Amino acid sequence: MQGDRFVEVAPLADAVDMSLTYSVPGQHSEHVTQGSAVIIPLRNRLVAGVVVNDGVRQDGSGAEPQARDYIIKPIHSLVDEKPALNASQLDLARWMSAEYHAPLGRCCALMIPPGYTPSSSYLYTLAVDTANTPPDTDNARDRVMHLLQQGGTLIESRLKAALRGVRGWRNELKRLVQEGVVVRQSTLEPAAVKPRRTTMVQLVISDATLEIVLDNLQRTAVNDSRRIDAARRRGAVLNYLRENNRLAWAEWVMASTAANRADLDWLAQHDYIILGDAERWRDPLADIDYVVSSEPPLTGDQSRAWDSVLAAISPQAGEGSASESAAHRPSHRGSSAEAAHACFLLRGVTGSGKTEVYMRAVDYELRRGRGALVLVPEISLTPQTARRFLSRFPGKVALIHSRLKPGERFDTWRRIRNGELPVVVGARSALFAPLPQVGVIVLDEEHDQSYKQNSLPYYDARRVAMQYALLSDAALIFGSATPSMEAWHMAGQGSLRVLELPNRVRAHASRVADQEARLGVHSAARHETDTVLYQPMPDVQIVDMRAELRGGNVSMFSGALSTALAGTLSRGEQAIIFLNRRGSASCVICRDCGHVLRCPNDDVPLTYHQPMGDSDRNASGRRPVPSLRCHQCDHVEEVPAVCPACGNSRIRFIGIGTQKVEQAIHEQFPRARVVRWDKDSSSGANRTSADQMLQRFVHQQADVLVGTQMIAKGLDLPMVTLVGVVLADVGLFLPDFRASERVFDLIEQVAGRAGRSLLAGSVIVQTYNPEHPAIEFSASHDVSGFARYELAQRSMLKLPPYVRLVRFEIDDEDMAQARLKCEMLARQLRRRVPTPSDVIGPSSAYFARRNNRYRWQVFVRTSSPRTLLHQLDIPRDFIVDVDPVSML
Repeated sequence: MQGDRFVEVAPLADAVDMSLTYSVPGQHSEHVTQGSAVIIPLRNRLVAGVVVNDGVRQDGSGAEPQARDYIIKPIHSLVDEKPALNASQLDLARWMSAEYHAPLGRCCALMIPPGYTPSSSYLYTLAVDTANTPPDTDNARDRVMHLLQQGGTLIESRLKAALRGVRGWRNELKRLVQEGVVVRQSTLEPAAVKPRRTTMVQLVISDATLEIVLDNLQRTAVNDSRRIDAARRRGAVLNYLRENNRLAWAEWVMASTAANRADLDWLAQHDYIILGDAERWRDPLADIDYVVSSEPPLTGDQSRAWDSVLAAISPQAGEGSASESAAHRPSHRGSSAEAAHACFLLRGVTGSGKTEVYMRAVDYELRRGRGALVLVPEISLTPQTARRFLSRFPGKVALIHSRLKPGERFDTWRRIRNGELPVVVGARSALFAPLPQVGVIVLDEEHDQSYKQNSLPYYDARRVAMQYALLSDAALIFGSATPSMEAWHMAGQGSLRVLELPNRVRAHASRVADQEARLGVHSAARHETDTVLYQPMPDVQIVDMRAELRGGNVSMFSGALSTALAGTLSRGEQAIIFLNRRGSASCVICRDCGHVLRCPNDDVPLTYHQPMGDSDRNASGRRPVPSLRCHQCDHVEEVPAVCPACGNSRIRFIGIGTQKVEQAIHEQFPRARVVRWDKDSSSGANRTSADQMLQRFVHQQADVLVGTQMIAKGLDLPMVTLVGVVLADVGLFLPDFRASERVFDLIEQVAGRAGRSLLAGSVIVQTYNPEHPAIEFSASHDVSGFARYELAQRSMLKLPPYVRLVRFEIDDEDMAQARLKCEMLARQLRRRVPTPSDVIGPSSAYFARRNNRYRWQVFVRTSSPRTLLHQLDIPRDFIVDVDPVSML
């Protein structure tokens, strides 16, 4: 093996949590490098992995490997000649693996599109001749044998499809292999996605020749109806190509002219056109409409913020202002000390123009030949954000999120890797897009908990973004109207530089004057300068629902909200009604015996869903029937006519949700056009897409938008003048130290949707706890005041951001076993921490059972999770969640 090259490969499989050493065959030596995606033998299977270390040679160039008594296997094959991960991504994956106690391969897998690598599988063949098995047997073993007798060698996926619904077939197949009756061989199934290729049509004759050809087609078809139709289609093809730059996709040509493939072949045989095979990108932004725009002049607040950003990312730019062309700036970041100051917290009230500052930073980095990552917390916000960036950077924007079709995500990933799309917009997963050089990372609405991953690896995109910015020497901008407590704390320590946008930008004065004249209204905006107008934040009215009850109002709407909604509708304006709870009723109970209908898998109360309105109609136009649903595991069952416990019929539906709110608005305002936006109405194959729903409301095809937290984030809805919060107390008293912060953020964010037009807005917040600090501070839009109060509470209780938490969770079908395992780990933790009080628990989780498994958890306070985790012996069946955003 003299001269062999060795590399370390991190398998992408969940079962392996370490990198392994492999040799590189000569035929792959030139292309295998750090970041390459490869196929490796692992035990008795072939699996995908990523090369994380180039290793050494045995020819003297590098350290000699130590003597070994095992054989190093060679890499089986190379997935792609181009590396899947670049150097910065590899460094980031290593950091995430250590920081979040996750297998390196799983961290690398985040940076590879689904379906990019072949999947591991098995081939099964009968080893001995056996008597034919009857095909109609119910025995799983006999069914497996019959399939193998009929099909010969079968791949695992084929068996799975044929035996769907047959219980125990996997165990029987395993026994057959152990007995030697069936032979199993490792194989690979082709990658789920591959480049899409299609036929291109090109017109190759001159316009003069084309006229002659068209005339000949018409002459030769006389008195023959079939030839007349063919001549018409072929002539239409030639005309279509002439009108479309002489080149088009074959499917477009056929769809536009009614021609068929035989017509194209005939034209190609006569040398009028050329048919060629070409790759065609699948673009998720292809159908998004946008209007190209130029950058507007900055307001005073925006200019000051942008000057600060520019001074940090270009420290040697001199004394020039932000308005100076970025093309004349130096093309380097500066010293590492200066780069540390390129991390910003852009704190701006809703509507203050944070996005314009983001765009200036993106434009500057594009001029320097670097790319930008722009993250938003919700997938539903990505079309709106992508549209805004497309209008400024047409042809340069990519969209990345987990709901894209595999082919769209694969093609977008490759175009980003090739440097064709330098501006990446998306949700959490867009952070791992393979930009060759990252110049700026933006996290809008950084306070949102959606930036936390809820599966392995349990990373926080905000903390990962800070590390990625450091590794790639990029600027980092966190933006929010209600920064997280962690962001406030980092700003106090100097890790983030705070930039303020304290005023809501209405528009430039000339545009406002035009709108006033066109609509016949007077703007509530106030002048900042002669050119810019600011809009005041909406007034917030707190309604004590206890007083409403004492006054005899048992409706879900207070008198103030009903009156305000009636006035809004009569003026032709729009309203948002917010309730952070789905469904029609949150609990179903028997009034005779007190039995509560619970999910059989999770032991949580089932939510009653009573579909109504267009939001709940499926593709066929039919409305689904009422149902009971679990919001933890999506279990669905019918609504019983009688109580399953006592048999009586006095079943009652308690509590409210967005469906009940929608119904109440229809009853009180029959002519109002209502659209509901929650998880039920915006997901699933037969649901209306979030972007379509939003565009319907923006174009004033609806009067009232009812929704959950989805409508509280980043939406610019200019004709909304009223926001009503039906019940601000939802989630306020959960056993979680972040409960108050979440409620405050939601109220403040949803309040920011009002008053973004020519007219002033108003906000009505209904609550049974008007004296709670989260409610009181939101009434005055006092974000910094709430932050000071909340941080003082956290400091006193030794909670994040003053310490870091690690959550260890175990689940088991046996509750006693789950508790025992958790207690054993808790004892180990108490030996590793300075004081026993730093270990919280163990205890049963708030949602104690999930998928018929009991959950137990223990928390630990620490200043360095990485150091603590390195000292522990953690069983593999524990979930390790560093910096959890919830204690539930």
